[in-house]
Amino acid sequence: MASFDSERKCHVVRIVYDGPGFAGKTTNLKRVHEIIPPTRRSEIVTPAELKGRTMFFDWLEIEGPRHAGVGLRFQLITVPGQIERNYRRRPLVAMADVLVFVCDSSPAAIPDTQRTFARLRASIKRRTEPVSVIVQANKQDVEGALSLSLLRRKLKLDSSVIMIAANAAKGDGVKATLNEAMRVGVRALKGTGELGPLLAEFANPDNLFDHVLTFEDTPNEGPIDVEEVNVRAEDIDTDNTAAAAHLGASSLDALEARARRAAARPPSSQS
Repeated sequence: MASFDSERKCHVVRIVYDGPGFAGKTTNLKRVHEIIPPTRRSEIVTPAELKGRTMFFDWLEIEGPRHAGVGLRFQLITVPGQIERNYRRRPLVAMADVLVFVCDSSPAAIPDTQRTFARLRASIKRRTEPVSVIVQANKQDVEGALSLSLLRRKLKLDSSVIMIAANAAKGDGVKATLNEAMRVGVRALKGTGELGPLLAEFANPDNLFDHVLTFEDTPNEGPIDVEEVNVRAEDIDTDNTAAAAHLGASSLDALEARARRAAARPPSSQS
């Protein structure tokens, strides 16, 4: 939930941008950085960037209007888009007050978009508190880009989920997405009773980086969620028996890891 920073005497709302790799999450932050005056925003912080790709997160803080006479700050944070970095996404999704899912609308990117959104749903299920999700349909300018209505069906979204068309590379839809996320964040703030204190690990990008690094010790995906396995159910006609077998199977990566552990164990002694 939103927090209160007693040191700076302000409310803090965290807006986390999720989505597959190269969908435009970092591009959104760069465009926001361009349109917000320097007096009202920080610089973008991207720890451990590799060849232009976000390995852990991007961070940008902007100053919002005062709320109930108290200062308001929005922390904009992106997650790494690579599927194998899902364990780095989980703590960021868990800390979000608002989630923005940035998807690539081009036809070739839809399977990756569906997989990533299914994993986001699985991460949301593990949260103790509900969170609002806004979907940005980015890259609407590419040839054959899926319409918002078709993307809504592909992602299994009901009509209540806000979707915004965008071309983040040109700045289209970026401000509208941010404004909607800020509006949702403030609305959640108004509906909150007593705010919790801002935890030290979420106070600034350096602390957050240290917090995320603790997950490097156990970089496992955790249990596979049913929705992750059956991500394209609307495109596949599967009977109940086959579906049950499919959902009961482990991922290939998990099976391979199990085989490696078994091979490394010494043979049991014979009685």
